[in-house]
Amino acid sequence: MIIKTFGLILFFSLSESKNNFRPNLPLGEYRLVIDKVYPCGSRINHSVQFNIYSSKKTSNITEMKGNITFLTPFNDNLAVDINFSSWGSTGGWIPNYYIFRGKKACSNLRNLTGNSWFTFVKAFNIPTDRCPIPVDTYITSGYDLTKFEDNNLPKVFFYGKYKVVVRYKNVENKEVGCMVSEINFIRPWETPI
Repeated sequence: MIIKTFGLILFFSLSESKNNFRPNLPLGEYRLVIDKVYPCGSRINHSVQFNIYSSKKTSNITEMKGNITFLTPFNDNLAVDINFSSWGSTGGWIPNYYIFRGKKACSNLRNLTGNSWFTFVKAFNIPTDRCPIPVDTYITSGYDLTKFEDNNLPKVFFYGKYKVVVRYKNVENKEVGCMVSEINFIRPWETPI
């Protein structure tokens, strides 16, 4: 009897059963879902102007549309300030959850975005994928935001809803450009809401 029981346990443990273990941990590998993209409120005297918005193409494809205008070259003389706000348990944004500040805005942005930089540059018809980006207005008819998942951001992060404010500053530390994204870090097996 013991041999039969052991045989059955061995058979079931070695059979090719699908592993459906899905832990509900607060952090881990994620899928990045970008819900909204829009410019910051005040754009007066900005030399980097984001005239962009997000648009639902289908129920599971969100695109970025609009244009980006560079009145001065987008180069490494600018600094970048990225501020994550987390969505609070009682509602409302809690600022300064994660902060990234760096000089050389163009190179840092290119490095952080990884391979999605090249699809972004192509979608906006920017003539070069290197820094600096020349003065001009670059228009897109639609950039699929799921392509942004191919980036160099940390591969493990806390799950949840975040608002990301990206500010560009000149050498005098004055804001010259600003945009906002509302994103979700979800578990790989979850579906976006």
